[in-house]
Amino acid sequence: MEIFIRPAGPVDAEDIARVQRISWAATYARQLSPESLARVETAWDARHWRRSLERTDDRVISLVLEGADEGVVGFGVAGPRRGGRDPILRAYDGEIYLLYLLPTFQRRGHGVRLMAAMARVLRARSMESALVWALSSNRSAVGFYQHLSGSILMQVRKPFFGESVNEIALGWRDLRILASMTPTVRE
Repeated sequence: MEIFIRPAGPVDAEDIARVQRISWAATYARQLSPESLARVETAWDARHWRRSLERTDDRVISLVLEGADEGVVGFGVAGPRRGGRDPILRAYDGEIYLLYLLPTFQRRGHGVRLMAAMARVLRARSMESALVWALSSNRSAVGFYQHLSGSILMQVRKPFFGESVNEIALGWRDLRILASMTPTVRE
């Protein structure tokens, strides 16, 4: 099975929305209310993704993970760090905004490959550090980022699609570390 990473474009909007919807349902069904899950699905539908991918902001990176036979099975979005007045966060240039893979493609090294690719593109755009936010209840995601040498920076309570959640920020002070990661499992 050949799986490759490429830049995403507007033509990928339906597939990205599908991957996100399936991933969210599998990951957050027990962590978020059904109402919040429905709000996410409505907010991040194919129209949202098409508009987002049609923008010409070259600082935001959208990559898809695609198989020749499988189609789009994952995606990631990264760019400059958003907001964050906290002095801890100001030390980070970039941010991994989203990373989602279909459940059947998780734990096979694809997430590592996608994270490393996003880190390389951020570095190519003069960002040398980055952070990512994860729901603290999503122990799998937090563990994944820690496995990739992400350090826990802080935990905060935030509004999130109609409820309040605890999120953890993890960061890489030197993106060269993340950019050089390779999967430790055979595909």
